[in-house]
Amino acid sequence: MRGAIVGSAIVHVVTAVALLVARPSRSILVPGPDVVQVALVDAALAEVPAPPDAKRAPAPAPVPALEEQGVRLEKPRKEKPRPESQERAQPVAKGAPSPAAAPARVVLPYANVGAGMAGQVAVDASNFEFAYYLQQVRALIARNWSPPSGVPATTRAEVYFRVARDGSLSAPRIETSSGNAYFDQSAARAVIVTGHLPPLPLGYDGGDLGIHFGFEYTGQ
Repeated sequence: MRGAIVGSAIVHVVTAVALLVARPSRSILVPGPDVVQVALVDAALAEVPAPPDAKRAPAPAPVPALEEQGVRLEKPRKEKPRPESQERAQPVAKGAPSPAAAPARVVLPYANVGAGMAGQVAVDASNFEFAYYLQQVRALIARNWSPPSGVPATTRAEVYFRVARDGSLSAPRIETSSGNAYFDQSAARAVIVTGHLPPLPLGYDGGDLGIHFGFEYTGQ
């Protein structure tokens, strides 16, 4: 009985082997994930040198380390305000004449105008060269002057006034007093009574002309 079982088993084994040998081989595909081929490259070969023409960006400037106490900022210094007296004060050279104190330019000196009287004419403008015009001024004003009686010889007074382009007179005033009120009044009256002079010369480019008229009583 036991021998029959062993024999039967051997027969089955031989039959199975024969079937496997006699059956044609077939490829069996087992589905699975896609295969990705990865090439392992040496790390030393992976570093590709940059092309020689490539411009390298400059390295950023190092940032200085801050101190523990932080950065100290100096406060701007406030300048002390200068007194107005010092700002306005200007050095004045000693001996330099002030523009307001500039002397008048004498064009016609004292000369006899008749009846014991003499007259002098000076002007403010340094470029006034028209002596003939000032001769007319002296003659017209002297014609209206009558000095008071009892005045000593060599008594002098000076009257200042301005002449407009059309010859009109304005702002007459006693500039230099003679010390005699009657004599000063007679000199100022001669200018006021004259009232109007010939127009200023066309060659003079000023808008008006300041005149200093000197009155002198000679007694002759």
